[in-house]
Amino acid sequence: MHYVRLLRPPKLAPSKRGMQTELVFTITTDLGDSFLCPSEPIDLAVTADIYSPSADVSCELSERRKLQWLPGSRVAKPGYELPPMVVNAMMSGDAVELCVGTASSFSAEGVQSILSSSGENPSQGGAGGLVMPVRVALNGPDADNDISTRKFRLGAASEPPEYLEVEEEIGESIARHVWDAGVVALSAIAGIYKFPRLHSSQHPCMQALRRMFDDSEAMNILELGCGVGILGTGLCAVYPRGAGDCTILMTDLDEAEGRARSNIALLKHNRSGSQLGNTNILYENLNWDHGRQGRFGRQVRLRRWDLVMLSDCTYNVDMLPALVGTLSALHASNVKWVADGDEPVSTRVFLATKPRHASEQALFDLMAGDGWQTLETQILPLPVLGGERESVEMYLFEKA
Repeated sequence: MHYVRLLRPPKLAPSKRGMQTELVFTITTDLGDSFLCPSEPIDLAVTADIYSPSADVSCELSERRKLQWLPGSRVAKPGYELPPMVVNAMMSGDAVELCVGTASSFSAEGVQSILSSSGENPSQGGAGGLVMPVRVALNGPDADNDISTRKFRLGAASEPPEYLEVEEEIGESIARHVWDAGVVALSAIAGIYKFPRLHSSQHPCMQALRRMFDDSEAMNILELGCGVGILGTGLCAVYPRGAGDCTILMTDLDEAEGRARSNIALLKHNRSGSQLGNTNILYENLNWDHGRQGRFGRQVRLRRWDLVMLSDCTYNVDMLPALVGTLSALHASNVKWVADGDEPVSTRVFLATKPRHASEQALFDLMAGDGWQTLETQILPLPVLGGERESVEMYLFEKA
């Protein structure tokens, strides 16, 4: 999958007609290690969305001036005259947001398009790969020069819109951005409830997760290496409202804390208490070098964890021993919650990864060596525009 990524905040400048904006963006893979190189030019669209108390309005800025991503492109620097309605909205203090993306047939705009591109309907648009659009606030109370947003549609296009919004940081750094495995894992989990008839939703791996979610009176879920938080906040957004109480604790290194907490706050801002149901979402720092020694923060120690989940966390093979050690230490912590005479507890781990190099296979030897069993394996193809097909692998492990 590819992502439109802003390299700097949009510039606003006065013009003869009123006001113009200039953008600088690229289209790359999640780690920024490969630019989009399509066999044919890809049409791009830049739209301005106005959010006012009276009505929401959208207008396409690129309609009069065709914008394309060409084979061999590295960066695009388009400039656009802002229509009077956009300028007036900004002068009135209304929120104005720009969206940069591709035609809908190539757009990774939500769960349905992601799962369709992964082989559900290979004859339909997106079978050759998708590009995720990016949004950025030009004006309004939420405007921030340092962040852009991914707006991810959770349900079908025929249903009332329900979105997950995740903030990223503008710039060339690959940190504090969404990555492929987290996006695909969220899509697969959301598909359980939003698109239950799809083959991916009926896979034993997803069905096992659904039984855990549906049948538990109370569910405690711990996420390791949450990054910007797309998997944790996304699960919170789609967790079944009729299920029991659920606590999701997102964890990562301290440098990820700011953006993760911002996205938790954004989720709560966009959804009322009734929409979040009985789900509570929290954040706490967790360093795996400490975790492997059983040194956990207060929030981790407060609960027995029914499910530990992680995505895009196996690319750094030097950290795999610390990761597996942390998982086993969490299981040991769970065991301490069992009273004498009670049945032994098991700990389950849901892991999503996009394999990037063969050395990552060391994870499975480490897991097996620590007594973890693989219950289910699910592989979703990930087509890449202009490149070789990749895949996201999802595993359900258990240790008793």
